[in-house]
Amino acid sequence: MAELQSVWGWQPALYLFLGGMGAGAFVVAALLYFLDRQSNRKTICIASWAATACLVAGLLLLLSELTNPLRGMLLWQSFSNGTSWMTFGAWVVFAAVIVFGLMAVLSTEQWVKPVSKKWKGYPKARNRMRSVLAVVGIALGLCVAVYTGILLMSVPGVPLWNTLLLPCLFTVSALDTGAALVEIVAVAPKRAVLSNKTHRLLEASVVVLVVLEVAVLAAFLATMQGSDLTTATGATAAASVRLLAQGMLAPFFWLLVGACGLGIPLAMAIAGMVLRKRRKSGRTVMLVGAAGALVGGCALRFLVLMAGLHADVVAQAVSKMVS
Repeated sequence: MAELQSVWGWQPALYLFLGGMGAGAFVVAALLYFLDRQSNRKTICIASWAATACLVAGLLLLLSELTNPLRGMLLWQSFSNGTSWMTFGAWVVFAAVIVFGLMAVLSTEQWVKPVSKKWKGYPKARNRMRSVLAVVGIALGLCVAVYTGILLMSVPGVPLWNTLLLPCLFTVSALDTGAALVEIVAVAPKRAVLSNKTHRLLEASVVVLVVLEVAVLAAFLATMQGSDLTTATGATAAASVRLLAQGMLAPFFWLLVGACGLGIPLAMAIAGMVLRKRRKSGRTVMLVGAAGALVGGCALRFLVLMAGLHADVVAQAVSKMVS
């Protein structure tokens, strides 16, 4: 029986989830800003704060993996190797935290009136600054989402992770979980009312993202399963897939990722489209689907991490030399 990967612990897995979800949430909130900022003022504000909090927590988890976490907070000293994906990710996440945080501050309506009294041109300047931050934030959010997959892909000797399909999978999942977080922010308050335009956008995005995630996940598993079994990397990749699909991780994979993370959100999104005129029912359906997406997205990171078996390429090379 293959042993689970144990080098990477729960901190990186949780970072991958929080970083991706926070990035995806900001991207969705920024799109709502350009679509209908007036109807979604509270949602954009709270989602921006939530996205910032997720990235801060994720960055702290990333730093906790360093030998000296406190020294790691001095980014210009600890992350100065321009060829390292860890360096790229740390700076991108740091930049995203700044942009997301500024967007959150400028979106907090309670602070608009006091500043407007002292600076009459503030409302117009504020809107221009928020538009710029939204565009820059979307770019940074997508970079953070992609990076969560590239971080694993760049680890040598783990065939399950060494594929471009992993960043694709984590990016789509980040947008999916981000949309789920925005849905919760939008409809969790008892008196929350979504405009038809916002409701259609959120539910349609969930359907598209879930279908896309299923396709990428299927391609990811099929590619790994179809690897050359005569090589150490191919055999290890296939063993990792068996762990997920048939082995000790299979119950968690199919239940948490398949049913909870993909099946429930898709079913609830379709039901939400049907029930959008019934506010109470539509709100409950949206919350259930969003909760399922978050559970599935978190489980996906933990399971992919645990199934990442290391290939013993040295042993294979020695074996070939001896034979």
